[in-house]
Amino acid sequence: MDDRSRDLADFAKAAGQTNQPIPGGHALVRPTTGLADRIIGAQHVEVYRDEPRILQNLNALAAAAGDDWFYRFPVKTKAGGTDYIEGPSIKLANAVARIYGNNINEVRELDVGDAWVFYARFTDLETGFSMERAYRQRKSQGSMKTRDADRQLDIAYQIGQSKAIRNCIVNALGVYCDFAFEGARNSLIDKIGKDLDRWRERTLAGLGKIPVEQTRAERVIGRAARDWTASHVAQVVAMMKSIADGMATADEVFPPIAEQKGHPDGQVPPAAEPPSGSTDAAHAE
Repeated sequence: MDDRSRDLADFAKAAGQTNQPIPGGHALVRPTTGLADRIIGAQHVEVYRDEPRILQNLNALAAAAGDDWFYRFPVKTKAGGTDYIEGPSIKLANAVARIYGNNINEVRELDVGDAWVFYARFTDLETGFSMERAYRQRKSQGSMKTRDADRQLDIAYQIGQSKAIRNCIVNALGVYCDFAFEGARNSLIDKIGKDLDRWRERTLAGLGKIPVEQTRAERVIGRAARDWTASHVAQVVAMMKSIADGMATADEVFPPIAEQKGHPDGQVPPAAEPPSGSTDAAHAE
């Protein structure tokens, strides 16, 4: 066989050779644990969990965590209006999983071209319970943190990965995450109420650094900043947190005045209150 024939033969069976590049348009899967290595069924553990103590620890940490453990951002309703979602952050989910103990959390990603689909899996070693949830993250999601295209892509990837992990843990450990979420939110409101004027000034200064005009936040909350209560300030803090974490952009959370339709200049819309059962809605984000 001459050299040309040998080269053609090697080319024809290239797909079966190792270290071949993935053809354009194909999905790339990066598995975590193979099926043969998956833990199935309840396992013997050295220290079994103490559920009353778990709640006690979560309550103590929630008091210190405050806005690190929850966020708030707007979503469009089918009727064309705006609703608000509050929910637990990735930091809360990680803390709950750690305190709950004896569990494994894994994530793998599927590249589908214009987006990634992240598959996060939670496994409870004590009970054998396992849950896997998918989350689709578009690559084009914008961020206020950078104008660099490659860096923007990196940020979008990390946001999608974090959301996938958070959603899985929050759904697997719903009672504990809801308990921690309520504790963190109530703790922040109590903390703000003890020094409302300072918190109001501090929050307005934070808006200026984003930057977001004070009037935009006032329109969203439904009253002038000087009249914000502790609950209103906590809402703004949580909304700023969603921007900082890349959950939403500043224009999505605090729309420019021209986009806030239906409110004549000089008039303030009704106060926006968080919907009931908001943490359940947030699990789908």
